Amino acid sequence: MPRLVLFTSEDAHYSIQKLASFMGIGANNVYSIRTDACGKMQMDHLESEILRAKCEGGHPFMVSATAGTTVLGAFDPLTQIADLCEKYQLWFHVDAAWGGGALVSPKYRTLLAGIERADSVTWNPHKLLAAPQQCSTFLTRHTNLLKQCHSCNASYLFQKDKFYDTKYDTGDKHIQCGRRADVFKFWLMWKAKGTMGLQKHTEKVFEMAEYFTEQIRQRSDFEMVVNEPECTNVCFWYLPPSLRDCPRDEVFWAKLHKVAPKIKERMMKDGSMMITYQPLRQKPNFFRLVLQNSSLEKSDMLHIINKIAQLGEDL
Repeated sequence: MPRLVLFTSEDAHYSIQKLASFMGIGANNVYSIRTDACGKMQMDHLESEILRAKCEGGHPFMVSATAGTTVLGAFDPLTQIADLCEKYQLWFHVDAAWGGGALVSPKYRTLLAGIERADSVTWNPHKLLAAPQQCSTFLTRHTNLLKQCHSCNASYLFQKDKFYDTKYDTGDKHIQCGRRADVFKFWLMWKAKGTMGLQKHTEKVFEMAEYFTEQIRQRSDFEMVVNEPECTNVCFWYLPPSLRDCPRDEVFWAKLHKVAPKIKERMMKDGSMMITYQPLRQKPNFFRLVLQNSSLEKSDMLHIINKIAQLGEDL
């Protein structure tokens, strides 16, 4: 069997590498593709890595693109990736676990332009659409592929002579046998809210993310990590008074690296709110506000900003 190689963004979810290890492909055969300043996969590097794998005797077989990265909320250029996959005959997978919910909005679905060309898609309605956990979907355009890959034709469970259409026996189509019908809760939510309700929910959280971004851009004590967030991930630094006029040298960045963890600690002990933080490559720790609750209003956005400033003003 040839050495299989897959390609994904350096900002892709860690599960890609983890499952490559589980499946015997090997973490070393997950080639990490560089991203630009906005977090999108760079096409020139992707193609060069495909060619490198071929030259090394590897067998490129898949590109896993991301529609809404975990940290920056970036959407990879799906149409361009689809073109490369067609050129080199690779499976085109889209991890839309986070950003897939934008498809319900005519205003924001263009973020996922090209996803219709994917061979397979993952999408988690429990994320952007706020369905109860766990609610994850796997979609493929290839009819009967899951059954061909996973079926063992266990006659004591999956009899062929049942009185109903046995294509609805999903247990023979995926890795595990018994599992809950997690999509049922999403079906109920969709029936209750309707497509328009889901659209309004999605557009509201995007609106709040845009408002939050606009507000912190106007302040001298906050600084954006990515100036124009694509999704509802807003990544930013809080600059306490002691750092605002300092030169941007190693000392500055080392001190800034300690700010977000300290404010997070104070948030937790204060019991006021909980916002995550993380570093990203050479960038020091920054806050990541991720919005998926459409009941939040502009007043809540202002409260978050003011609370962070209050908790960090003496640092």
